[in-house]
Amino acid sequence: MKILYKKEKGVSPVIATILMVAITVVLASAVYLMVSGYIGGAPSKPVALGVSPSTTATATQFLITSGNISLNQGSPLIITITSSSGASVSTQLTGVADPTNQPSGYTVHVYSVTGNQYLAAGDTISISTSNNAPLPPGTTVTFTYNGNVIYKYTA
Repeated sequence: MKILYKKEKGVSPVIATILMVAITVVLASAVYLMVSGYIGGAPSKPVALGVSPSTTATATQFLITSGNISLNQGSPLIITITSSSGASVSTQLTGVADPTNQPSGYTVHVYSVTGNQYLAAGDTISISTSNNAPLPPGTTVTFTYNGNVIYKYTA
């Protein structure tokens, strides 16, 4: 019987060394990227806040129906009110108390069931005009938290 192919040599030592160095560099790069946050970083949790608007004789109210957000100086809830003419004013909620800087021409009240430093289900934000009336038609209210618009309403 004749043996057609028999080779007992492996990869040459030079090629083996080059392959080992290349594999080491690739693995070190992958570990560096994972440690520095380029790979595998968990995405930030989106903010979800359920809001139910309603209008009374004196104000437009926004009832928080679900979710909760923590309010503080570093992450305030920014309420921007834009009139139908395009003029806008804003205020920041850094807690469940009424904002200290009321937007010009409007009054913002916060009614909290939770009484803590976060808005949660059952809390209400009430916005009225300076003459104690609800928002006029065409007025847009935008709630922004950590740079993300979480709710937008047009009267």
